[in-house]
Amino acid sequence: MDAVAVPSERLSATARIAVLRFGSLGDIVKCTALPRLIKGAYPQSRLTFVTSARYLELIADNPFIDQPLGLDTQSGWRGLRALARELRAAQLDWVVDVHRSLRSRLLCGMLAAPVIGYSKRTAQRWLLVQFGVNTYDPPQGKEQDFLAPLARYGVRDDGLGTQIFLKRIASDASLRTRLGDGLAMLKDWRAAGRPILGVAPVAAWALKCWPMGHFRELIERFLATTSGAVVVFGGPGDAAADALASERSGRVLSLVGRTTYLESAYCASLTDLVVANDTGMTHLTEAAGRDVIALYGPTTREWGYYPTRPGSVPLERDLPCRPCTRMGEGRCTHPLEKACLVGITPQRVLGEVLRKLGLPPPPDVGAPC
Repeated sequence: MDAVAVPSERLSATARIAVLRFGSLGDIVKCTALPRLIKGAYPQSRLTFVTSARYLELIADNPFIDQPLGLDTQSGWRGLRALARELRAAQLDWVVDVHRSLRSRLLCGMLAAPVIGYSKRTAQRWLLVQFGVNTYDPPQGKEQDFLAPLARYGVRDDGLGTQIFLKRIASDASLRTRLGDGLAMLKDWRAAGRPILGVAPVAAWALKCWPMGHFRELIERFLATTSGAVVVFGGPGDAAADALASERSGRVLSLVGRTTYLESAYCASLTDLVVANDTGMTHLTEAAGRDVIALYGPTTREWGYYPTRPGSVPLERDLPCRPCTRMGEGRCTHPLEKACLVGITPQRVLGEVLRKLGLPPPPDVGAPC
């Protein structure tokens, strides 16, 4: 079930191609350029994109995808077999596996089509985390890792980056109904020309989270320094994130637990800038056409998940213990707990925010971290 070596340097002009990527959120977003790039090289091809059902909305409106398919990952072996039958019926010529998980490998094994796989760089990542040996030369975005195995077949980067298509969701009546005054408030702020800052203060792993107190201070300083407003993003159950809005009613809107992934991307597109942890919201924001200030602690740019828009800004501290984790799992080993993130001060982040918005810096920004 490993990648099949193919002698030809070109696929058939009308090839039927399936791209497999089940998760996670950041990886799905990082894959959104692939359909456009494949169609750019093979405009007459038929492209199927397979992902987890929970992420299907992110690719459903992509005009470069002929058949978006979602797998209920809780459906087990039965669901995987049903998906394999559907894909076999599509008479695929090629499968591009940009997940290389057990699930995707099993699925590839059930399909009568050669597989183009990609390297997860597992050994390189292990060497860097365990021994500090960096063999990444040079570091590159995950988008480039996903694209690399297709280069020999004439699929090239167009420099346009990731992309989430928002036209349908922008006119979705159900979104207006559920968010009610909140969406109207956000649009009124934008129409009035007020600077709008988005914040995404939660990540799947606690080790990757900038302290909530730092986010609170950033919001307070931003509101005190500007006439702007703040939008808080988060998932269901992120009570601490939701509290950031309740503490500053009127100029802070909480969307915590109120939006789907696609709706979050749309609302991010209505902001001027988003400050986020190393999380899927960073990549959603960029794919929605907005810059991010992304805060990095235990992970590193070698993993490929740093922002890629020219205007986005990664903030980090150069500590010898970084990187200390693959995804954010484990415990901090620094004498000062999470020094990599705690040491990125709210003043420093505010200075970057104001710089990006073209506003004068406050007098106490301090030295870069």
